[in-house]
Amino acid sequence: MLNHALRQFDMGTMAKMSFFIRNLHRQLEQLHKEQSTMYNKQFIVYRGQGLTQQDFKQLVYTKGGLLSFNNFLSTCTKPNGAIRFVQNALRTHENIVGVFFIITIDPSEVSTSTSPFAFIKNHSAFPQEEEILFSMHTVFRVGDTKQTVNNNRIWEVQLTFTGDNDPQLAALTQRMREEIDGIGWYRMGRLMHRL
Repeated sequence: MLNHALRQFDMGTMAKMSFFIRNLHRQLEQLHKEQSTMYNKQFIVYRGQGLTQQDFKQLVYTKGGLLSFNNFLSTCTKPNGAIRFVQNALRTHENIVGVFFIITIDPSEVSTSTSPFAFIKNHSAFPQEEEILFSMHTVFRVGDTKQTVNNNRIWEVQLTFTGDNDPQLAALTQRMREEIDGIGWYRMGRLMHRL
């Protein structure tokens, strides 16, 4: 329900669930701090997702640019779970494109990011998935996109976790802050109007 509201910009549901969103973000921040020693070398996580043809074309066009997800982003440390998710999505929806995200996390970017993520195996209903959960609006750089050999409806998309020191992200963040200047609900209203 929460992710649906976030994807659809359902302001009513988002306002009602704001306490939950804030609490989940804070829990991720806390877990991220506790697990910081785990992030001392580069690692890869995976996500499987179905996209509309239009959204997929826009993703391909974004190569080299930035990508942010509007929701909390669930990823797996092993590719099989993400592949299974894509395959299930393709079985239930004929007109979608299956996307297998391969996300590289560099520790030097982690230390400069305000977007927390955490390994939540011990807090998950599905511990076998070895899930890493990213907070809302985590930003990634889009790399190569290629069709998989085994299934022509599944595409691999390389993403790289982006820290706050990225020049393009810093410029975009500064511009957004200037455009939605204000406080409280006024600022939120201006932001929603821009979206």
